[in-house]
Amino acid sequence: MKDRLVRILAIAVAVMGVVHIIATFTPLIGGGLEVLTQAKQNAMTYMSLMCGALLIVCGWLAALLHGKVREYPFLRTPFRIIIAALAIDGIAAVAYMNHNPFAWVVFLLIAGLATTALFTNRK
Repeated sequence: MKDRLVRILAIAVAVMGVVHIIATFTPLIGGGLEVLTQAKQNAMTYMSLMCGALLIVCGWLAALLHGKVREYPFLRTPFRIIIAALAIDGIAAVAYMNHNPFAWVVFLLIAGLATTALFTNRK
């Protein structure tokens, strides 16, 4: 049951990455960048896309690797690095955007994923 929960949470994190990338090109985010110079708009767009990509890649890798960690112990360290990267992202999201509900959803998904994944893969 916990393995399935980890997989669902990891996939949900990846889906939030897709939502983040899509939101980058909506007026909600794009419209707020109009006051910036073109160079800063480009930089913010890049950072937003990379944040979404981080969620997609790490969520996808966590979903793929979680079931294999017990079978292949050498995957334990890369799996923990992935979870740590997500944890840093989740904490930073609420630290810098505590007014943003998206940040809180990402934080809660990652907190659930990290807690469940690390406790089910303990030796």
